Amino acid sequence: MQLITLDGIHKAYPETKVLDGASLSISSDQRIGLIGQNGSGKSTLIGIIEGTIEPDGGEIIRKTDLRIASLDQDPTFPAGATVAEVVGDDRQAIALADRLGLVDPEQPADVLSGGQRKRLALALALAQECDLLILDEPTNHLDVDTIDWLESHLASIGSALLLVTHDRYLLDRVVDTIVEVYDHRVFPQPGSYSKYLEARAVRESIEAADTRRRRQRIRKELEWLGRRPKARTSKARYRVERAEELISAGLPEPRPELVFDFPTRRIGSKVVNLHNVGKSFDGNTVLASVDHLLAPDARIGIVGPNGAGKTTMLSLIAQRIEPDTGKVVMGSTIVAGWYGQDPTPMPPETRVIDAVAERAEYVRLDHKRTASAAKLLEMSQFPRPRQRSAVSDLSGGERRRLELLLVLMESPNLLLLDEPTNDLDLDTLHALEEYLDGWEGAMVVASHDRYFLDRVCRDIFSLESDGSVIHHPGGWSAYRTAVRTRLPASSPEDHAAPSQRQPRERRRTSLTYNDKRELDQLTRRIDKLAAERSTLESDLVAAGSDVELVTRIGARLEQVIADQTTAEERWIELSELAERLAAEAQDG
Repeated sequence: MQLITLDGIHKAYPETKVLDGASLSISSDQRIGLIGQNGSGKSTLIGIIEGTIEPDGGEIIRKTDLRIASLDQDPTFPAGATVAEVVGDDRQAIALADRLGLVDPEQPADVLSGGQRKRLALALALAQECDLLILDEPTNHLDVDTIDWLESHLASIGSALLLVTHDRYLLDRVVDTIVEVYDHRVFPQPGSYSKYLEARAVRESIEAADTRRRRQRIRKELEWLGRRPKARTSKARYRVERAEELISAGLPEPRPELVFDFPTRRIGSKVVNLHNVGKSFDGNTVLASVDHLLAPDARIGIVGPNGAGKTTMLSLIAQRIEPDTGKVVMGSTIVAGWYGQDPTPMPPETRVIDAVAERAEYVRLDHKRTASAAKLLEMSQFPRPRQRSAVSDLSGGERRRLELLLVLMESPNLLLLDEPTNDLDLDTLHALEEYLDGWEGAMVVASHDRYFLDRVCRDIFSLESDGSVIHHPGGWSAYRTAVRTRLPASSPEDHAAPSQRQPRERRRTSLTYNDKRELDQLTRRIDKLAAERSTLESDLVAAGSDVELVTRIGARLEQVIADQTTAEERWIELSELAERLAAEAQDG
């Protein structure tokens, strides 16, 4: 049964076209994942489906008495109403609110945190009997255990589902149709998110081939017009008209590519050391006796229930707050980049281009390339007209993308990311993940996004209820497997209080898992640095008397030599430790 059909929908706001001939049908048994870049028109499309936004043109056919339940991205509640009053006597809503962690029914709903408001609104939406359930970013502010539960719950509901989310695991496991909003139109693709990616790759390759053929035709027509034939026969006039029509039509706009392309500052062997760190709030212990030495190539994901202390741990590492016990020591070469959940303060009337130019008019991408503020914004999918907009006019996702650009353009060598995937579209997330693949620095991320944790993290630190931090080698999937099968993720020694731990050197007979992996990574890094050093030395000779070029190449060469020296010293240290442990094991 068709619940709603949109046919040729048009919608525009002053100076902004949003939808142009968009068509979509939703059936009673369909589960749709709605995706698209920030500002592409997803929210407008949802509003038209709900009936809260009137289209400028097109036809809408709705099932009689269509019941729609919705979760907004930023829900609000009546002033002064308590959680209990908002939930009412609905047993299912009460049970869902309890499952989602709303434990104080007398708390005023309008003063809840953003995460608590989202969970309350989610409980109300899931409790409603409806034909179509619309959820806009339901996983924002949920911890990973709750997201696991939500995934199972959505798989069992009886209504149709329209889901807007950046959670790729949720999309791949729950929906049966992906609908992309792009270039003012709607593109449905049956199947999971993985199937959509395959179909999109095929579609883009076909579009690229069409563009190449069209470019070749235009080139030939231009060449023919340039011959200026003397006899203007009717055939010649026809060719002139056809060529002018083809040229004036131009080429189809390619899908803009989002690119993060920034260098990394030199990072030494000392990044951040946490020594017996503890932190409490209002008498409640959040972190206790945390000891860790952050490696130069760390890729750490922090997980734990809401309120467990993920942001606190990131803030301690960044030295934004002080520990109650112990100390945090940051290396002298470290430049930390903080990308937090709360918006970076900016005057609302500030233009986007000015927000970037205030940091730097130009940014050096490597020893050969420099990019202006305007170019950096174009690379981050802010076209020239949008760059003149006030920051207050940006959508939530655009604001987050701008803030990410401002962090990365500073070229930090330590990235501290607090829920970085919130409000970012999938193209931006993919670009960020691609950037982090080749980024040479340390990273610690607190996230609920299971795909992102699997994609960019090699180690998981779980925050426990007693304030301890447990290390789980591997990404999210490895951590989850260990938890579900109740396998010990670390040795009993790792759980002991610092005063009870035996000296690690006396009990080890070989390098630890992390040491072995670091040694392997150092071997590859040293080879890479040696190759780059050789190339730079050749470029320096070829530069001759070009003072500017010699200066740029020389600066990069100096950094590469320093990095190579640091890596080789650490490689020697680990190699000697491995030899000593092996000898002790043989003797003992």
